[in-house]
Amino acid sequence: MAAPESTISRKVDAAVRKATVGVVTVTYNSDRFFDEYIAALNAQTYSADLVVIVDSGSTQPEFLERAGAYSMPVEILREKNVGVCVGNNIGWRRVRGFDYILFLNPDAFPAPDFIEKAVAFMEGEARIGMVTPSLLRYDIETHQPMDVIDTTGVVRNWYGFFEERDQTKSAESLKHYTRPNKIPWLCTAVAMGRREAMDAVVEGGDQLFDESFFMYKDDTDVSWRVRRAGWDIVHHPGLLGYHCRGWQNRTTVSRNARLLSARNEVKMCFKNHSLFLVVGLLKYVLVRWLDV
Repeated sequence: MAAPESTISRKVDAAVRKATVGVVTVTYNSDRFFDEYIAALNAQTYSADLVVIVDSGSTQPEFLERAGAYSMPVEILREKNVGVCVGNNIGWRRVRGFDYILFLNPDAFPAPDFIEKAVAFMEGEARIGMVTPSLLRYDIETHQPMDVIDTTGVVRNWYGFFEERDQTKSAESLKHYTRPNKIPWLCTAVAMGRREAMDAVVEGGDQLFDESFFMYKDDTDVSWRVRRAGWDIVHHPGLLGYHCRGWQNRTTVSRNARLLSARNEVKMCFKNHSLFLVVGLLKYVLVRWLDV
């Protein structure tokens, strides 16, 4: 006997189902990056189903009106200065039912095939919780990419401090990566997360990102929890993006910002049961008392 038409339809729908993708971006006075940000999303060969922009109290938010140039659905949520973590959580809750969530900084621009390749990779690798591209630096003043690596993931250096892997090396160094490789942590300037992995690490108060961090080390903390939940974090050298990183020189960063980052590192090590807690405490002391 022939299968009911509704059953056949469900099988066909499942066979051709397109994985859904949501994009989450938190902005704060991001005017000078916004045109490149829009252009990068519009150029994607695999369009996102929804872009959620959470503005965290921009003093001149008029740049958000240019979001009308999107070729995809966009939702703008204007908040007070809630910080990166709260902003990311607000955006994530709007797209948490999507198959994949792209966390994207307003000063970061994925290559046109990023979403397409990232989805294809994660669809074929069921244990991948998050994936990040090779990120190169981008000069927003000249509107040109630089021949300098921004990050290929987050690692510990030989004395135990967190650092962006390969940062400041020539882009030529990327040729050493011939296949996707597991990394301990990643930077969410450009990072794709799987819905199930994100749901697995939600903390009290329905928080994906720990809102007590406000900003800094929040993405490292999420990465850590994703790995502890049994998912892999991967750098994929076949994926590419560009980033106008603000922390290019510690001497240009305020003491308060460095202190907040060091405090968050201590908290992150404690909550993730790390033996490197003492290293985090040392870093906090150095910043607080010696201003290094």
